[in-house]
Amino acid sequence: MQTHSATDLLEIIKQQLCEQTNRPKYELLIRPLTAVSYDDNVLVVSAANEMNCKWVREQFGEIIVELTELITGSRASLEVIPARAGEDGPAIHHFSDDGHPTGKPDAPGPVEELEFRSRSQAAKPLLNPHYSFSEFVVGANNQFCYSACWQVAQRPGQSYNPMFIYGGVGLGKTHLMHAIGHEVWNNKRADNVVYVTSEKFTNDFIEHVRTGKRMSEFHRRYRQADVLLIDDIQFLSGKAETQSEFFHTFMELVEAGKQIIISSDRPPRTLKGIEERLISRFGMGLVADIADPSLETRVAILRQKASQEKVNLPDEVCYFIADRVTSNVRELEGALTRLLAFSDFSSSPPTIEFAARVLADILDTSGIRREVSMRQIINAVCEYFNISDSLLLSSNRSKRVAQARMIAMYFAREFTNLTLSQIGTELGNRDHSTVSHGASKITAEIVEDPYIEQAISQISRMLK
Repeated sequence: MQTHSATDLLEIIKQQLCEQTNRPKYELLIRPLTAVSYDDNVLVVSAANEMNCKWVREQFGEIIVELTELITGSRASLEVIPARAGEDGPAIHHFSDDGHPTGKPDAPGPVEELEFRSRSQAAKPLLNPHYSFSEFVVGANNQFCYSACWQVAQRPGQSYNPMFIYGGVGLGKTHLMHAIGHEVWNNKRADNVVYVTSEKFTNDFIEHVRTGKRMSEFHRRYRQADVLLIDDIQFLSGKAETQSEFFHTFMELVEAGKQIIISSDRPPRTLKGIEERLISRFGMGLVADIADPSLETRVAILRQKASQEKVNLPDEVCYFIADRVTSNVRELEGALTRLLAFSDFSSSPPTIEFAARVLADILDTSGIRREVSMRQIINAVCEYFNISDSLLLSSNRSKRVAQARMIAMYFAREFTNLTLSQIGTELGNRDHSTVSHGASKITAEIVEDPYIEQAISQISRMLK
């Protein structure tokens, strides 16, 4: 009977639960679990704290035991213990900046797999099931890159080879790379698809050199790929021997007509510590970038993710989060995951007030300050619309002034602790119903009117 280490066993269980569990629960409870031991048919895992241990036991205990017995072929039991102080236990309060586990859960990360063998060996690529083309939200910031990736997936080795994707942290580069892998494999356009981070490529190379393993095995893993996807190429910086090995792998694959897709946090010409011969070849195919998402795109991402979880997330909550998490899609999704998880466990509706409470430590460091003064809001709105504050506070009802006034009401409601009556007093002695109507009207029009969306976005930046 095959034996399993605790780590291997838990990873297999996680892969199974990823397919069966709604995403917020998986991200909060399952993904952060750490294997401790597997002895005498007892699987011991650690969770972040006592509360998480209780939730795991109550909601997943039985299925984890069933999966353990199915995998091992033996009767099993489960123990869930809190992580020891100082241990790299997963916290639920923050999200990593680089997309890798740091004890801080984020949106589901990629499953690294060095070798996806031929179909005759029945080896399906272990790609993240959430990272498909259908689940990628397309906006003006990523339209070109998305379209190019789709074309590459339709004709690997024939369209844009190599393809080089670059953009900031958490903008969707890894998502698109996995989407290419899914599309190619599912439509039988390649038999051997390899996804790897440059760090993993480096470690694998060093391991073969250090232990004296046959380099032919290493070469077979990478140089027999039909499609090679290598993530975060910037981490090869300064690693001369690894760069030389990758250069020869690159050349052999390109000359054989195999597809290479590379990602980085910056364009090829600005990579530091990378050999010129590699840089020149990175740019010989197609270079495509992903920019920061607009407010409209960020809201669309939140709506799609909420829809996938079958949650009706109010528009005002979408905008509340999107206004504050402005540049990183991973953090945006992480904030939503946390909100939905806390909403689920506490049986509380995801209102603005609830979101402000459970996301306080995240939103305090993203986007607009939690609270600004009425004077700051009035100054910013007047500057944007190029009107005087006396005109804003007057009874003037021209479209431009009325619009500016309602936008001031919107910002005052969202970003101050003033009551509606107090806001009305500050804005020319208007009653609370006028303020409520004006702020709600802007919330609705953000979705429909690009002019309003742009105004909100620009004034938001002015208030940061």
